[in-house]
Amino acid sequence: MGLKKIIFVILSLLVVVYVVVLGYYTRRLNSHTNAETIPFYTDVLKQHEDSVRLYINNRQNMETSKLGTYLFKNVPTNVLKSGESNNKTFSILIWKYWDWLQNRHLYNYQKRKQDPFEGCSVNNCILTGNDTFLITADAVVIHIQKGVFPNRTTRNPKQRWIFLSDESPINVFSMARVKPQLSNLADMFNWSMTFRSDADVPVPYGRTVPLSRPLIPNVSSESLAKLVPNWNIKRRDKLATVLMSNCAVSRRMQYLEQLEKYLPLDVFGKCSKNNKNTCPGHFKSDCPVLSQYLFYLVLENSQCREYLTEKVFYNALDKGAIPVIMGAPLRDCERLLPPNSFVHVDNFESPESLASYIMHISRSNDTLLEYHKWRNSFEVVNEHGYFGSKSFHYCRVCEALNYNDGREKVYNEKMLRYFLDDKVTCLK
Repeated sequence: MGLKKIIFVILSLLVVVYVVVLGYYTRRLNSHTNAETIPFYTDVLKQHEDSVRLYINNRQNMETSKLGTYLFKNVPTNVLKSGESNNKTFSILIWKYWDWLQNRHLYNYQKRKQDPFEGCSVNNCILTGNDTFLITADAVVIHIQKGVFPNRTTRNPKQRWIFLSDESPINVFSMARVKPQLSNLADMFNWSMTFRSDADVPVPYGRTVPLSRPLIPNVSSESLAKLVPNWNIKRRDKLATVLMSNCAVSRRMQYLEQLEKYLPLDVFGKCSKNNKNTCPGHFKSDCPVLSQYLFYLVLENSQCREYLTEKVFYNALDKGAIPVIMGAPLRDCERLLPPNSFVHVDNFESPESLASYIMHISRSNDTLLEYHKWRNSFEVVNEHGYFGSKSFHYCRVCEALNYNDGREKVYNEKMLRYFLDDKVTCLK
């Protein structure tokens, strides 16, 4: 064989080896399981780990129950389960309002009943709506919005009575004929069950959950845009939207009216001038048109501690919009929402300056996508039972019975006010 042929064969072999090796690393890159072994991926992985670590560290000073540490501090459940729960089945009574509540928490406003413990970290609880179990149930969940309560003289001191409220303190007794005095409820309850992270049984409308690894190894505007829901249908003529049917909250209506003067936006629901019938404006039916907007105005009905509803988690983040928040304080949003994922009205002197900033962001895809970088390292989960999402309320009660401290705890008037008094936890 001549020298030229030998050189040709060697070069051919080298080309084959190169193609094989390149294909191998490409497959490894596309596999998230082994992507961290590729040299240029290590920087992305480190950025992901640093971002998650910083986010979790920012939550370490939050006061939480043991269940709360699992939900908000990334603590695995295997270090939480108490000896009390071993080989035990807990009974949970949903007092008085079982029929009313199951449409949301068992059916999720759908036609098919769902297993409340599907996807739950435990499954050793029995639910009942039969009030004859008031004395024998391990836990009694009492929805307090209607202001009606069991006769406490019949209670078993070994039980855990739990007050449940999904509303802000301003509306906590909004369906009551006569608003009860908190002083009359002192020493009745053992646990709190609200949207707040410091409740004994936290039931937030949604949560921010760190991913075990980044979704894409090479972050660019093009690759990041693929992570944003509905990115390809986002409008540029109207930048923001809001779905609102309760027009009686003067503070947010006034802010919206001022913002409309400076920002191109659309209002849907009963508070709209032109789109009253486009969407139902409630949590049972989706409003697909909201998916077209870059920004969603999260104008909560109350500005109370940690009060972040489906407006943030579903109407905004889940639809690929940047939430513009007037509701929970800025510090709460920083701890509970994905990093650099929102705009907060408290950072602006006026609706005009906010509008100017929103229009500035919208002029560049790169700037817009800075508010979506979190999607590579975190996900947002909706857990409220609205829009077909699964409700985790009853799962959380069961988890609390398994994980929380078993020592006796009783809510006095001061402790109740910490959760239920709008003068303590809300802005007027």
